[in-house]
Amino acid sequence: MDEMKELLESFLVETREILETLDQEIMSLETNPDGDTLNAIFRGFHTIKGTAGFMGFENISSLTHEAEDLLNKLRKGELEVTPEIIDALLDVHQVLTEMVEQVATQGNDGGIDYQGLVETLRRLRQQEVSAQPESSAQTTTAVASEDQERVLDKVLSDPQFGKRATDDFTPEEYALLDKAFEEINEEFARKEETASGGTESKKASPTPEEATPASGEAEAPSKETVKTTPPAKQTVSSQPAVSTKKLSASLRGMADNTIRVDVRRLEALMDLSGELVLGRNRLTQITESLVQEFRGHELIKKLQETMAQINFITTELQSAIMKTRMVPIAKLFQRAPRIVRDLAREFGKEIKVVLKGEETELDRSIIEELVDPLVHMIRNSCDHGIEPPEERIQAGKPRYGTIWLEAEHQENHIVIRIRDDGRGLNAEKIKRKALEKGLISPEVAAQLGDKEIYNLIFLPGFSTADKVTSVSGRGVGMDVVRTNIEKLKGIIEVDSKPGEGTTFTIKLPLTLAIIQGLLVEVQGEVYTIPLSSVIEVVSTNDYEIYTVNQQEVICIRDDIIQLVRMDQMLNTPTIREDLENRYVCVVGFAEHRIGLVVDELLGQKEIVIKSLGDFLKQIPGIAGSTILGDGRVILIIDVIELIRNAQRARLLRGSNVATAS
Repeated sequence: MDEMKELLESFLVETREILETLDQEIMSLETNPDGDTLNAIFRGFHTIKGTAGFMGFENISSLTHEAEDLLNKLRKGELEVTPEIIDALLDVHQVLTEMVEQVATQGNDGGIDYQGLVETLRRLRQQEVSAQPESSAQTTTAVASEDQERVLDKVLSDPQFGKRATDDFTPEEYALLDKAFEEINEEFARKEETASGGTESKKASPTPEEATPASGEAEAPSKETVKTTPPAKQTVSSQPAVSTKKLSASLRGMADNTIRVDVRRLEALMDLSGELVLGRNRLTQITESLVQEFRGHELIKKLQETMAQINFITTELQSAIMKTRMVPIAKLFQRAPRIVRDLAREFGKEIKVVLKGEETELDRSIIEELVDPLVHMIRNSCDHGIEPPEERIQAGKPRYGTIWLEAEHQENHIVIRIRDDGRGLNAEKIKRKALEKGLISPEVAAQLGDKEIYNLIFLPGFSTADKVTSVSGRGVGMDVVRTNIEKLKGIIEVDSKPGEGTTFTIKLPLTLAIIQGLLVEVQGEVYTIPLSSVIEVVSTNDYEIYTVNQQEVICIRDDIIQLVRMDQMLNTPTIREDLENRYVCVVGFAEHRIGLVVDELLGQKEIVIKSLGDFLKQIPGIAGSTILGDGRVILIIDVIELIRNAQRARLLRGSNVATAS
């Protein structure tokens, strides 16, 4: 029973990975229908068919077989790649995904009606042949590939698979089997190279003398990838390619150095590394106390040396474990071309997607939480941002609209931008809609600049859509986006230029587990401020503080910074009112800045973020807790929330209407 469960889990993991790759390859086929892409798609479906048949999932096996037949005609040049064929292949991908998920939850692949899709595939397969005759080299490659598939089918269908499946093979069949597995291993090794950051330029039109990628081999992502949604009636021809490129022996060996690890084990390792950091901090504090009491003792010197070594190893171990959780953001971005394609066809628009920084890595837990926000913003860009082709032409723009998805590292953060070259945001319309819905008061509206008006789109219930559609108009999308981003301790900003486009910028921490913190004391209590949010720290005196519109401010190098007394914001008892010999921690995100008034600076420490639990997680201004080396539990300041509260207090002074910055 355990062996069967392990086989099923392996089937689910491998099939999901193949389906993820297939989605991108099918999209790529629409704009670049070369032989390599066709072979890669065929091999993906073929592998799913073989493993599903071995596991007894006949519906999955049957559907992939029908897709194979259609792809085989495309590979031979007997059919041309058309939008209708791409639609059908994407539908096959969707149904297979549903079947696989049903296997995961119910243990079977039945109950999903796919006969209509089978009829579509058969109809497309019987279309009139319009491709050019194949060259002798192409014919030879196709025959060899079919022979390899026959041998693989023989292996996979054998009831003694894995024991004696090849006992009765001829020498020719052995050679074909070796060839097939060699290509599969090369493909896997290439994907490993891509995942580790390797890149290789892909030539647009290789000559016959030039070597082309091996059959089924995925191209490494470039620095900038363009995915284009073609017009509904665009038709492109397919030219099978000769697969001759071989990878080095060292690259083939990469496949042997990769193993799959259950995510739960990585989570357990991450938790243990966090506890190790806490133990290290405790040991460090004890060592410092002993050094002060027994300075110069020989054992104390050895203790210091050992503590330094433990500190180094702990830091390296924590870094290595965190890297195991990092995945390329391409895993998130790869959803965009399919979403844009479907929406562009629905709205009658022509949109291309440009991906940049796909190799940028981010914690997998953050990646998972970014899916919904990304989908919402892409939908808004397609619906509200990009204009129809005729409108773009009249405005002097290219017929195709463009949506860029970009990612990059900035210190301990990752920055993601979603921008388009559409019509941009209309500040007056946004303000008028917010007033109509009672989301802001006329007094507040009069104080807002364009940047603040743009941020009104994140208010709950806000929408500029004139009618409700399947994509927009319900006033929940952008509110959900900001809520999800802030749960990840991140920020989102919007900027726009009428007629030129809109840019959403998301800034997120690289990980949610361990951070650098600045320890401060406020009215006898110790708090931690995330060091990534601290811009600078200045000492202050009463005579340096001014009052503007009943709000305390400080002038730092000609910049006026609003002051926030942390004791008042956190509702803690006030011991002293004066600001003499106190400190101001200037913190911020994006262009927003405030000064947090604290009594003492206690130093910088690496801290492990601990949840406050369900009962305490809603405390305003608090992001979590941590444990110091002496065992004390201290609270971690939520800088973003403090800044937003300060802005609301400034804007709503004298008004009871809620707003957003």
